[in-house]
Amino acid sequence: MFKLVCGAGNEDCESVKRLVYVWAKAGSRLFDLSARKEILAAAKEGASLSGVSGLSFCVSIGIKGDKHIKKAKIDSSKCIKCSSCYCNCPNDAVISTLPLGESQNIQILGEVSIDEKKCIGCSKCFEKCPVGAISMEEKDVNYREILPYMVSEGVEVLELHIMGHDKDDLAKKWQVINECNPKYASICIDRENFGNREVLERIKEMIAKREPYTTIIQADGIPMSGSDDSYKTTLQAVAMAEIIQNANLPVHLMLSGGTNSKTAELCRLCGINYWGIAVGSWARKIVKPYITAPDFWENNEAQANAIEIASKLVEACA
Repeated sequence: MFKLVCGAGNEDCESVKRLVYVWAKAGSRLFDLSARKEILAAAKEGASLSGVSGLSFCVSIGIKGDKHIKKAKIDSSKCIKCSSCYCNCPNDAVISTLPLGESQNIQILGEVSIDEKKCIGCSKCFEKCPVGAISMEEKDVNYREILPYMVSEGVEVLELHIMGHDKDDLAKKWQVINECNPKYASICIDRENFGNREVLERIKEMIAKREPYTTIIQADGIPMSGSDDSYKTTLQAVAMAEIIQNANLPVHLMLSGGTNSKTAELCRLCGINYWGIAVGSWARKIVKPYITAPDFWENNEAQANAIEIASKLVEACA
């Protein structure tokens, strides 16, 4: 199973529509989306345009403290217009009144701001800002209203990112997911804030009352880290998957976080029996030059190139 991660924080409808269209034609059958009504509608439109049947959708929410529900914000009083945020944003979420040309060394002379719909919370701009002008602020959804709606609209997977320490928020959101009774409930977790023992304890507690194999555990190596196609980048995803596999839990195991075309190969070498591989950052990066074409829907060559590149990654993850 290949899952294309459009981005839990990606609220850009046109981007999602194009991503679903390309990756459906490339062989992906599961798509991870932001839990927003307009995003689901855009994804369904992309699916319809692709002409591919049998597609499934997953929507993601996060608990407090999880980077997937955060958005960048620029303090204009501190900003020195150095262009660092502009150059390091993987999703073109930084807007400038005088945008850079081809050079990455020319300063931005105008004002800069964040397009929240495109911001996925990766924190790269925050980490690179030399003067601390950028903060990451949480932007949650009304999960009690949106999750039942998503299931009513045919969404088969509800996913909770639990990389945070707010157990009360976790319990409330997990309860709503279980009450919605989706085909699968998914738990996405990494080890940035927890040790191996706490990871397993948290998962075991969450699945204790669920039917066997109705839960997906998404082993997130290093979230939003798929910047290249190396073994090193995907190593932590495979290591995280091994921890889950060794626990012998009645769950489906999916890898994410730094996943790329090397993930499946490294899994086989390490004896990891995975149910699926979710690819986000790397998958979006390799098709970006084509799906951002202004004339994408009329540009058959751009579509063909994007689909060809995407198909190779889907095949590599089989």
